[in-house]
Amino acid sequence: MKRNVAGLVIVFVGAALLQLAISGTYLRYVKPGMRWLLIAAGIVLIALAVIDVLSETRSAGTDHHGLPRAAWLLLIPVFALLVVDPPALGADAAQRQSPVAAKPVKPVEPKSNSSWLGEASYAPTPLTVRDYAVWAVWEKQSMQGRSFQLTGFVTPAKNGVWYVTRIGLTCCVADGTAFMVEARGQAAPPKNQWVTVTGKWAEPSKRADGDVAALTVETVTPVAAPVNPYE
Repeated sequence: MKRNVAGLVIVFVGAALLQLAISGTYLRYVKPGMRWLLIAAGIVLIALAVIDVLSETRSAGTDHHGLPRAAWLLLIPVFALLVVDPPALGADAAQRQSPVAAKPVKPVEPKSNSSWLGEASYAPTPLTVRDYAVWAVWEKQSMQGRSFQLTGFVTPAKNGVWYVTRIGLTCCVADGTAFMVEARGQAAPPKNQWVTVTGKWAEPSKRADGDVAALTVETVTPVAAPVNPYE
């Protein structure tokens, strides 16, 4: 591979990063805060490739060697990102993890029994699946008797059990953690279907490896997947 061709390959890689960041597709792979880093990386790659090609053009006629053929492998991630367009993590990834939510390092400290979740008599309180999965197990006294609204995708399990699920990211999909809430009282929608459910706190399910958050579901509404599928 000649250096000017290699430079063109690097331009394609940089352009792929820019396309992911600008189109919002990057949200399938990393957290929202990574957008500007991807844009910066794409611009730097394109700039360095252009500078290298211009330098090579000026030095034409002098002895130089091409780059190894293995450099063509850089095209593989470009085509993977622009052509294959893999989906965000879903039920298949969640089924490989335990639905037990780990105890939070820092316990929740509500100012009062009603200030952090709203009055119990009001409409269902919207919560992230991550928060409900943790609080429903470790903050039982504050959750009892209350109604909640959760949005996530359907993860089926054995014997008709199913979970409302969201994947939480620390940095990227490589460290994705599934947060699952057992949905009781309603038949399971199709696997990976995004739903908004409302219902009341239920006593967590007991497992050998810990307790699993549960919700007695009253309504199940299919919804479109959010732009950012992760929490």
